[in-house]
Amino acid sequence: MSQRLLIIVAWIGIVILSLTLRLHNLEERPIHADEATGARILARQLAGEDYQFNPQHFHGPLLSLSSQPIARSRSETSWSELSTTTLRLSAVIAGLLVVFTPLLWRRSIGPWGALAAAALLASSPLMVYYNRMYIHESLLTLFAMLACAAVLRLTEQPGKRIGIATGLCIGLMFATKETFAISILAWLPAVGLCFWRQQASDSRHICPNLRLYLLPSACLAISAAFTAAYFYSDGFRSLQGIIDAVRTYFVYETTAGHHKGIGYYLELLVWPKQQFGIWWTEALIVLLAVIAVAFAVVKRVSNPAVLFLAIATVCHFIIYSCIRYKTPWLMMVPWAHACLLAGYVFSYFPNLKTRSRLVLTLLLLTGLAYQTKQSMHACGHLANDSRNPYAYVPTSKDAAKVERWLHELSALPDAPSLTPIAVIGQEYWPLPWYLRTFETIGYWSAPVQGIIDLPMIFAMPAQTQACDKLLGTTHTQLPRGLRANVAVTLYLRNDIWQHWMRNDSQ
Repeated sequence: MSQRLLIIVAWIGIVILSLTLRLHNLEERPIHADEATGARILARQLAGEDYQFNPQHFHGPLLSLSSQPIARSRSETSWSELSTTTLRLSAVIAGLLVVFTPLLWRRSIGPWGALAAAALLASSPLMVYYNRMYIHESLLTLFAMLACAAVLRLTEQPGKRIGIATGLCIGLMFATKETFAISILAWLPAVGLCFWRQQASDSRHICPNLRLYLLPSACLAISAAFTAAYFYSDGFRSLQGIIDAVRTYFVYETTAGHHKGIGYYLELLVWPKQQFGIWWTEALIVLLAVIAVAFAVVKRVSNPAVLFLAIATVCHFIIYSCIRYKTPWLMMVPWAHACLLAGYVFSYFPNLKTRSRLVLTLLLLTGLAYQTKQSMHACGHLANDSRNPYAYVPTSKDAAKVERWLHELSALPDAPSLTPIAVIGQEYWPLPWYLRTFETIGYWSAPVQGIIDLPMIFAMPAQTQACDKLLGTTHTQLPRGLRANVAVTLYLRNDIWQHWMRNDSQ
């Protein structure tokens, strides 16, 4: 088999692996609170409501905008019609496209390097788990990988067209999530070092060379600003969105409970952890990335891509680790950089001795098999288990069971109406998702006297005691789980509970 045919077959296998891991039982994992809030924004846009960006609590508009065609193609045009699969398909598509981004680096890391990087991206448990989740990071990672390749190209060969293309990718990053700024900060030292190294081998003065970058840089800035402004302003129909896109860096309110130590990401991705009889680690990617840098240093290979990716990856990790607010999905952009750098090892593959090629091949295949095993466990029966390293504040299975039970209850012969429903307390997401098919729902921060006649009340933990005093004699108390270590109490009016018990006994 020729090398070209072998590479094509391998790419086909990677695509099949990527799709299988990301699509298998996509709808089974209970919806996360962040997914549910994003779904609510999407539903409002599908219903024709005017777009409004909230700079204090939400991220960019591109996630919901990219999901609208998918929802409409599946005839889901309202809050009650939206399905979990429809929501997550946009992330799956973005994740699959990320797997193809190493092809942009083919000239720098070679066909075998691009293939290895794609395989690592396709099987990484971190990437797979969050490519199955309706959050902004999958889209952000896609645009970051496109922008990263464009930034290096602009550094090497400055031009107006590549400047516009780079600005477009960066603008799409901004329109996806405000954390794009961290990638900019991480890329700047990498660009600076690549430029300095280029000057060290160039006999011309720096000032004339700098002039070559003025017009491309201006094109980049204008293109990025225009792209981001277009989406934040809803096609320039609401200029307040542009102002709010800047204000978000000053007024955004992070949720409590996400502050972690500086070594959190290292422990999450690299340090081995034994749970459920297997060891969780993605140390292979770090090992290959270190080998790639070592190869470049020892062999004195003048490849700016290695320098750029190494500096950009390290800077990403340092910046994110120094920020106290941490969640696992924030590592997707840095980890995609690390996968690219790891793939560079295989750019030497055709020139290595047979024994070295065999060792590298066995190392890669063993690592890919183990990463795939972890991905299958993480996205399978352990998908919403809080002991799963990648399951962050997972939703309890009780939430989905309550939804099914309420529909069974409302379908009983002569069943009393279950609406209106009251939700008492704060931080109740993703509960509204599981109540979306019921027409009338009211939300109160504390119980009020008028809820005593309602058929069904959900109370968050801080309000359970107050609801017990108010509803203790009129409603039956049914404790349920909502999120990891967060319970919700369902108060069902006594006549409805008795109706259920009579039918259940029959």
